[in-house]
Amino acid sequence: MKVEERLLTYEDIETLPENCEVVEGRLRELAPTGGEHGFLEAEVAFKLKEYKEGYVLVGEVGLLISKEPLTIRGADIVYISKDRLPEVPKGVVEVPPDLVVEIISPSNTFEEIEEKVADYMRFGVGRIVLIDPGLRKLTLIDEERKISILDFNQEFEILPKVRLRLSELLGGKDG
Repeated sequence: MKVEERLLTYEDIETLPENCEVVEGRLRELAPTGGEHGFLEAEVAFKLKEYKEGYVLVGEVGLLISKEPLTIRGADIVYISKDRLPEVPKGVVEVPPDLVVEIISPSNTFEEIEEKVADYMRFGVGRIVLIDPGLRKLTLIDEERKISILDFNQEFEILPKVRLRLSELLGGKDG
């Protein structure tokens, strides 16, 4: 006898475990990250806090990509303007952020990252930044969906009027 797997729905949001994503109704556990990942997450979030017109959220922030089928992605860093979101929600974020930053871990596959980026774009995220500490590269996808690939020594605009150079956040260490 075959047992059918029940797909998760929007009504299940309150009962979902932490450190997971839901992709097309199916639960996906997220592996713990490493020290470098956490360090970069903290440093980038700290820099984004200078931009006082919105909220900086960190730590696998749940973004409701779609209600049907239920898809919730966990983002490393989210910036969302106060115009889009007047206050920080207690649960998942149901409004597309201005910016999502993902720090790529060695365990991430290209397909996983590509799928996640496609979901962020479908949701309407403004800018997407992918930081790859292993390659010391970052990929910036802007609001027009133009893609720029930069190394850690190149300065870039992560938000309007907020520029950063990842090598400076790492204390000048690059490689």
